Amino acid sequence: MGMKVKIHPLNMALQAQRLKALFPNSEINFNSQVLNWRCVITPSPLSREYQIKLVLGRGEQPNVYIESPLLELYPEKNSLPHVYSTKKQWLCLYYKKVKQWNSGMYLADTVVPWISEWLMHYELWLCTGIWHGGGIHDEKKVENLKEELIEGNKGRS
Repeated sequence: MGMKVKIHPLNMALQAQRLKALFPNSEINFNSQVLNWRCVITPSPLSREYQIKLVLGRGEQPNVYIESPLLELYPEKNSLPHVYSTKKQWLCLYYKKVKQWNSGMYLADTVVPWISEWLMHYELWLCTGIWHGGGIHDEKKVENLKEELIEGNKGRS
């Protein structure tokens, strides 16, 4: 049987401190229950700037939204790829059900680079209509991935 690893959650003040240290021009508000972070991200030197909002509630997974500009759709597509909501511009950055992010990880070192990567794939999709960013939204695939991760972790203990 695999060994269960105890996660030591980072409090909101530590998360905020790291975000502000790495992104000094960002805007951050937090208390012990919720953290709200706004920042302008430019995924590459040739990219446009995106105003993003990250919200983290205590004991929850972070949620990321594009506030501006409004993300455009590729011609003849009716939704953005790899999002939870096109209308809300709510990005899907990782598999929440298999816990690729946990509260012991700094947002600045995980979720923020994932935002930049997602935006780079979005810009490519906008040019080609093909999503190269990977990801799954098929529940069967998510369950298979969970099983693979569990099996892989058994060999480590």
